[in-house]
Amino acid sequence: VIKGDKIGRTIGFPTANLFVEETYKLIPGDGIYAVTVEISEEFEEGSVDSESRLPTSDSRLRTFKGMAYIGQRPTINGMTRNIEVNIFDFNQEIYGQDIKMNFLKFLRHDVKFTGLEALTLQLHQDKEATLAFFASSATHLKK
Repeated sequence: VIKGDKIGRTIGFPTANLFVEETYKLIPGDGIYAVTVEISEEFEEGSVDSESRLPTSDSRLRTFKGMAYIGQRPTINGMTRNIEVNIFDFNQEIYGQDIKMNFLKFLRHDVKFTGLEALTLQLHQDKEATLAFFASSATHLKK
């Protein structure tokens, strides 16, 4: 996890910005995705909503729901391809930490919005679509 521009934080959707060190890893196409994120258990108790956790077989990791973005951030005239994830009900600084993100469902393509207000409205819709996906997939994801 690397530091970003913190724009998501200002519009109510803080993100963990990712740097992929391994050049052999396949990165999905640009767009918005429903994801799960595995994070080391090293965070303060009480910092997460217990409903957001998904079962995990590795007791040293916790799995959270979230929505990921891959793209160049056209709304703010971004120039480089970014990978960022809004982790639901998680409020910890994890800069420098390795996390694992699992892409579960493609939600929509990247779009240039007229401004941050229009982007924020769409992000609320994206979050609702992500939560609906998890609700409909609850039995499947609880292995």
